[in-house]
Amino acid sequence: MRHRRGFTLVEILVSLVVMLIVSGAIYQLLNSSQRLSRSQAERVSLQSNVRSGALIVPTELRELATFVSGGADQNDVLIIPTGGTDITYRAMRGIGFVCQLPTATEIRIARYSGYRDPQATRDGLYVFIDGTDATSTDDVWLQLAVTGASASTCGATPAIALTVSPSNTVLQTLPNGTPVRVYEKMQLQLYTDAGGKSWLGARSVNTGEAIQPVLGPLTSNGLALEYLDASGSITTDPKAIKSIRVTIRGVTDRNINLGSGSSGTLTSVQDSLVTQVVLRNAFRP
Repeated sequence: MRHRRGFTLVEILVSLVVMLIVSGAIYQLLNSSQRLSRSQAERVSLQSNVRSGALIVPTELRELATFVSGGADQNDVLIIPTGGTDITYRAMRGIGFVCQLPTATEIRIARYSGYRDPQATRDGLYVFIDGTDATSTDDVWLQLAVTGASASTCGATPAIALTVSPSNTVLQTLPNGTPVRVYEKMQLQLYTDAGGKSWLGARSVNTGEAIQPVLGPLTSNGLALEYLDASGSITTDPKAIKSIRVTIRGVTDRNINLGSGSSGTLTSVQDSLVTQVVLRNAFRP
């Protein structure tokens, strides 16, 4: 027993100091790795958010049109507000074809394809009226409101019966196969929630619903819409619009560390994408 030795106080102290140094280094490494991982996750989320916005908005606006020989109210872009942070428009929801001789107040369509079935009071119609066969300048799209929608048939073919307003005797002359487009009045808007964050929101105007978030968060100027004419100049005339330039500016949901170690600055990061949508029937001179 006299030859067995334990650790001295100095040895214990030295080992504790070494252990603290190693533990501190490991903690610092883990903390830095966690901070880097959080920063990368926020950046990936930001880039994905901006890319999604650059896909969603153009996809929604791609069906907009400037109708040839149509009235002023037949342009799908309805309101161009000052500031370019929102737009009210007619969003195309489906297309079908006349399958039975219509009355002045009812159209039956078959081979319907769209996001959903037509709904009364929520949707409207564009009915193609073919003018003289020798020219296209007298062709128009007749605009009608949908006051009723129900399942029906055209002989043995499944169809949708649409009650329309106002009554129009021109409908009684439509041949089978006439295209009928179903639209919904929509609004896209940049808005701020109760927490002070900006989002891209959407709502159906005719139903009177509140704005619903689509994507975000965005910067305070996270949605910018510029309406361009045939020469590429900005215009405020709905009938002159040939394309729409869309800018999406996103921001990280949380502040991230831009520096190295614990001394880095915590701040938000922004990213943006710009895309352009050409309207249907946007013929250039």
